[in-house]
Amino acid sequence: MFEIWDETGQASGLTLPQLRQRLASYRGEVMVRYTNRIGLPTTLFLTIDQGLAYQRFKAHKPLLDWAWLAQAVHAIDPGREPVFSYLGAVSR
Repeated sequence: MFEIWDETGQASGLTLPQLRQRLASYRGEVMVRYTNRIGLPTTLFLTIDQGLAYQRFKAHKPLLDWAWLAQAVHAIDPGREPVFSYLGAVSR
């Protein structure tokens, strides 16, 4: 699930298709939050122009790779513990 913040406020509980649909008609700066594959909160800062999402703080502002984002999301059932915990991963 994704959360999005923009000038008008916040929306949460968005699926990837809902996020794409929402950004397609948007223009401006947005912040997108999600939980990554290892269960850590992650933030993307995007610039949306003519329905295209650009990664704001990467060199040359590349387009957002939607396929990469789809596989980067933590895909476990809500309420279950992550398969890997951050502390478990760094203490090995």
